[in-house]
Amino acid sequence: MTLLNCVRRPFGPGVYCPLVTPFKEDSGDVDYDAFRSQVLRLARAGMGLVIHGTNGEAAHLSTKERVEMVKVAREALDSNGFAHVPLLVGTGVGSAHETVKLSKKVAEVGADAVIVIAPGYFAFAIGRDRNALKEFFITVFDESPIPVMIYNFPGAASGIDLDSDLLVELSEHPNCIGVKLTCAGIGKGHRVAIHTSSSAYKARHPSKQQFLVLPGFSDYLFSAVLARQHGCITGTGNVFPKLIVTLYNAIADFVADPTAEKLAKATEVQDVVTEADWIIVKAGISGTKYALDKFIQPGLGGVTRSPLPAVDEGVKAMVDKFLARAVSFEKSL
Repeated sequence: MTLLNCVRRPFGPGVYCPLVTPFKEDSGDVDYDAFRSQVLRLARAGMGLVIHGTNGEAAHLSTKERVEMVKVAREALDSNGFAHVPLLVGTGVGSAHETVKLSKKVAEVGADAVIVIAPGYFAFAIGRDRNALKEFFITVFDESPIPVMIYNFPGAASGIDLDSDLLVELSEHPNCIGVKLTCAGIGKGHRVAIHTSSSAYKARHPSKQQFLVLPGFSDYLFSAVLARQHGCITGTGNVFPKLIVTLYNAIADFVADPTAEKLAKATEVQDVVTEADWIIVKAGISGTKYALDKFIQPGLGGVTRSPLPAVDEGVKAMVDKFLARAVSFEKSL
């Protein structure tokens, strides 16, 4: 039986978090115990899990480490009552060939789908070559044993920015299940969502799960959901999983029953998240890890790997000062 024929945990609308990878300060090795704790902490909060995203410093990990982390996460979930929770795993590397190989490896140890960014090293050659970009993704879709989500993040792909026309075209592939938009393109997401939620699209793909359009930020989650999008994948969830889940639920309540009271509730929580999300974005990966260690549990975030710099005193002061409201909200939930 091929992996394509195996039962996989489906992905649905909601909020997901790209987990940081905790490295030990003394050795620089992955702290698998801390990683396991964070996996379970987020699962208990109802946050969806993304491993080896940008926040996870995927580019700094060996193939062996990537595979082992997926294995650790799957075993932690399965042995603690979260066997139903799916794992979305980043496998985008420098070529289609290696991306497919890595996708097969993580599928073997428990990944339910992969998320793939455009390869940025040769952006000078392929950045404006629509056919080359399309061929890369189609190859991955065709050969990955598990479903694939597109990851559009120009900042991590040397400026390659997939437009809505190409995303709509790629969405027609039966093994493409969604797109993460870390380009803040709310209109782009809206256009893709209009296409993939249409009755014509669903008629063409009767056995396909819902195509997910997920912003890469939580600071405009309310607006995105109103624009037909399905949640978000947010690094802010590392520190504030219960807050982000509360926001998503408040938005869902409003959409189902748009009363003034529910609008006020969703807006109130979105205000807190919007403020916190901007601080986390400015703090970066090292600042996110610092916030985890300071506010949640020492060692949970760990250090970064070179060439990412260690957190500086200015970032620490910003985090300490401006995340207080969100920390208080999180701890009250």
